[in-house]
Amino acid sequence: MPLVIIEFYDSGVRISDGKNTLANSVSCALIEADKTILVGEQAAQQAHLRPRESSTLFWSQLSENSDTKRVISNAEIALRHLEQLWNLANRTDQNAILITPVNLEKHDLGLLLGICKKLSINVTGIVCNATLAMQQPVEDCKAVFLDLLQKQLAVTEITQDEAGLTLKQPSHILNYGLHNLIGNSANHIAKKFIAETRFDPLYSANDEQQFFDKLPLWLADLSERNSIECRLNTGGKIFSIQIQNETLQLANRKQFDEIAAHLNVLFHNHNNIAIFCSSTCRQVFGLKEFLSSLPGCAIAQLDEASLTEHAFRCSDEIISRDQVHYVNSLKWCANSSSTKLSFNSGKLSNLASIPTHVLIKGHAYSLQTTIFIASSDVTAEPRIMLEENHNSICKIVANNLSVEIHIIGDQSVTLNQHKIEIKSSANIDDVLTIKNFAISCLFIKVLDNET
Repeated sequence: MPLVIIEFYDSGVRISDGKNTLANSVSCALIEADKTILVGEQAAQQAHLRPRESSTLFWSQLSENSDTKRVISNAEIALRHLEQLWNLANRTDQNAILITPVNLEKHDLGLLLGICKKLSINVTGIVCNATLAMQQPVEDCKAVFLDLLQKQLAVTEITQDEAGLTLKQPSHILNYGLHNLIGNSANHIAKKFIAETRFDPLYSANDEQQFFDKLPLWLADLSERNSIECRLNTGGKIFSIQIQNETLQLANRKQFDEIAAHLNVLFHNHNNIAIFCSSTCRQVFGLKEFLSSLPGCAIAQLDEASLTEHAFRCSDEIISRDQVHYVNSLKWCANSSSTKLSFNSGKLSNLASIPTHVLIKGHAYSLQTTIFIASSDVTAEPRIMLEENHNSICKIVANNLSVEIHIIGDQSVTLNQHKIEIKSSANIDDVLTIKNFAISCLFIKVLDNET
């Protein structure tokens, strides 16, 4: 019998025949007073206008009631969502393989099978999405799958050998996801609107809906440019601001650093780490660039069709002839050959030596923004500037996950008593000395709980 793949990726559901997407819908529902349920894009277009009647977390919390003001179960909402997609796909006479995220509990898997049964979807196999991340073995490395869900980030280690791959359970769950990370970017842009135009794009429901409708377009545009203009039209007035790529990268820096620290704990003693990123990772501004810069790592960014296509190729192994099984290991395909990835130099453990501040005369200056050290006409002490001027001697910049000192002027600058000719990297406890200055600069790390 012909086969379709249904992928539940928490923030949406996708149905594919292994080659083409037959239906795809975001996980959003709007519950009307008469219990009529609008789902997908139709609901998303009103989500910020009617937040108390909107739900997005029903697929990850199937056994609970909705978080809306209506008394209705998440399972009922999920049923209506899948029903619309199944009708749209129009493949009612075909068997189905389900792809599910790692955070779906056993009880929720049972509810999911019950929903499929009620819609007459003949499920022949269930496979964890992390199992499908690697299509070929990768030489000389540890592998991990990052799945960005709506409220969580699932980190799943993948064990590979000559025969195939197995997921190392349990997965590690970090308690922030798409909602948090995209929300941080949104708040950064909203605050800039307020600061520069006195217009708050999140004050009224209509303005908020317009703001979040445009946000994905702004982020996609900014990912390819150094800066963009963000424009909003409300009440016959146009409000406009400029957003810098480099500045917006900082909106999620704390969470990005936590991801790196978590990977370091998992793979502290390993040089090469292959990071397979779910397609949803693309939605977070700057995440791919950050992960791509991690020492000792290589990134494999999966696209929307990657998992469904691989599930179709492996369908004979996933499908159970007698009863439905949950699959979290697969053999390599017969014609699979090893893949070589290009890993960054260094180790993740090197992150511990990267400074966060430079200490000058008792004051710690953050390195989250580029700073310039300049000479003074009235004192033999260094001055800290945010912009370059004619007195600038050097600049200190956090370049990806390293701190670099770039020489600007002709004055002699040394790091740990070694003269810097053009540029040099700085680590914790390194001392920067500038000729004729009585005060040195010390590179330090300041923890979040330190004041």
